[in-house]
Amino acid sequence: MNRTGLILLMYCLSLSMTALARDMDDQYAVFGVGGDNCATYLVARDQADTAERWYHRWLSGYLTAVNNAGASTFNILGDKSMADMLDWLEGYCATHPNENFANAVADMVAILYDSRQNMAPGKTGGWNKFNEKQVVPASSP
Repeated sequence: MNRTGLILLMYCLSLSMTALARDMDDQYAVFGVGGDNCATYLVARDQADTAERWYHRWLSGYLTAVNNAGASTFNILGDKSMADMLDWLEGYCATHPNENFANAVADMVAILYDSRQNMAPGKTGGWNKFNEKQVVPASSP
């Protein structure tokens, strides 16, 4: 397969990343405030109180899980900040008030996937890291 074909395949797989974890009816269980609709999130954001922090904590946990489970993903946010994502969610939820918060976040992650940071800063990776290490032969008796 040529490089263009491989890139196209990877792109298609990334678009279906969230769908792979759902049942045959495209459903999945949502826990916590992720099951609330976007309108409820916007009310909590406007009040800027404890309820808003629950959404922030839920979002942080979700993004951490993506970093842990996502293929070649160190930081799904890439060069974006959490404040950038909260602003994005506010705009998304304003136009999709009946969407649940978990789906809003899943859509955000799908958009971020291509620009994710796939390695920790300062690290080198891939198979090349094994080729660079010098193998010291065991000494004979």
